[in-house]
Amino acid sequence: MSCKTYQLICPLDANQPCTWEIGCCATDLVGLDEVTIQPNQLIQVCLDTSGHYGQLSGSGYINLITTEGYSEGPVDTSCSTQCGDQNSSPIPTPPTPPTPPTPPSPPTPGPTPSSVTCLQGENTVAFGVESGVNVYQFNGAYAQPYATNVGSYVLKDVPAQHPIAIQNFNLTNVITYTGTNAVGPKVGLDGNTYTYYWGDVTITVVGDYGTVSYECYYHGYMGGQNNLVYNSNVCSVPSAPTPTPTPPTPPTPSTVPPIPSPITTNYTLSYSAGVQGWPSFYSYNPDFMVGMNNYLYSFKGGNLYRHNTNETRNNYYGEQFNSQVTTVFNQNPLENKLFKSVNLESDSAWTATMETNLQDRGFIDYTWFEKKEGAYFSYIRKTGTTPALAGEYAYRSAQGVAKATSWSESNNVLTLNFSVSPVIDISMVNIGDYIYFSEGAYTTISFSGQVTNVEINLQSGINRLFVNTNFTQNVLISETTPFILALKNTEAEDVGMLGHQMTITIENFNTTATELFAVESEVMKSFP
Repeated sequence: MSCKTYQLICPLDANQPCTWEIGCCATDLVGLDEVTIQPNQLIQVCLDTSGHYGQLSGSGYINLITTEGYSEGPVDTSCSTQCGDQNSSPIPTPPTPPTPPTPPSPPTPGPTPSSVTCLQGENTVAFGVESGVNVYQFNGAYAQPYATNVGSYVLKDVPAQHPIAIQNFNLTNVITYTGTNAVGPKVGLDGNTYTYYWGDVTITVVGDYGTVSYECYYHGYMGGQNNLVYNSNVCSVPSAPTPTPTPPTPPTPSTVPPIPSPITTNYTLSYSAGVQGWPSFYSYNPDFMVGMNNYLYSFKGGNLYRHNTNETRNNYYGEQFNSQVTTVFNQNPLENKLFKSVNLESDSAWTATMETNLQDRGFIDYTWFEKKEGAYFSYIRKTGTTPALAGEYAYRSAQGVAKATSWSESNNVLTLNFSVSPVIDISMVNIGDYIYFSEGAYTTISFSGQVTNVEINLQSGINRLFVNTNFTQNVLISETTPFILALKNTEAEDVGMLGHQMTITIENFNTTATELFAVESEVMKSFP
């Protein structure tokens, strides 16, 4: 019997399984069967060509239900088939479909995909849209996933509008990262605190980290969730870049050269006739400036620019900057105060970072501000680290509990027992708090883990904490009765910044005009 073999293919990028209707030896659609295959799968079907349904290529009928799949063929071949003469009754599906000579292997689910895009030693950074979502693009395209071997990988020129962090919690022994400019720490979408960088960001890999995510400080994953994998089989070790000094060359008119960073000491000063002085500092650095016909002109790299000709703010010579203002609250400097909130008399929200003479790491994301009576208001919070820095033990989120009467540890679970006579009140400790301890002379504090359960039943002699110790920074307890401390989530449990004065820096990322009239803070006297 003469047959035609059709290959049914479901593409790799299909967002759902592909389904076809297949009829054999039918004058109507009564005998149709459905074939459904998964993305990146290929099967072959054999249709009789003896000719009862000639208007549809022999006696076979293929109707694509979903739009992602497609067919290739037909290819003439010999095969056995249950197609015979015309039969309007449904044809039973054989228990085993025909096996092609070389069937493709379906992808095996697992943490390491079969197809990866290897990062290079240096990688350009751009941004695009995939399926309606803004994504990081490395080396001109977005890939799922990107992969590395061991070595150093540089993400070049990450803009300040999209600072990036690698979610390497508990993996710092095999993968680390740093950058030329830090926007500051923040709790990532996985619940752990990371430092976000812009400029050149260097990723250093020394071992198998499995699969990690990367995310933007302001906009979330941007396609980076579980999108960086370790693959030493496909990716080669990048060669170390050899720095070559750039000889002095005349400026190229067609290319705008990079300008100094706004955090360096290279500034442009402007003179004000009204104050008869130089009151303003600008972060751009032209080669020459001149005022003419009520316009400001400047030269940079052999190019001529006219300023204030459009509505885009803070863009100089093709480089976009952010607006930044630093001020100080220092009324009554001899009194210790608690700075509780920030109020911005502005037409938009700003990101704020704060520090006092006693505490640092105060932070307010611009999304945390609420508009109240025409101004933007938010309580001051702090970004803590795990383990805590030395200065964080003085925060009001840190609480001394007591000496443990005994302890035991099994399978990364630490059990801390406390006295029931006299009663040690551990009810102030909550699930999610971080546990620290001190031993010996009680001069050092070490990180132990995170509370997973609090169990109190004094009648039964139970008064204990259960602590997860599965952290790379974990330190093992060595003495029988360590002194226990508990630290709350500094962002959720915070009560402000303590100090005599507070320095605050606010930053705005808008490219349009933004007005700022005043920066205010709610302050109360602190009584020791």
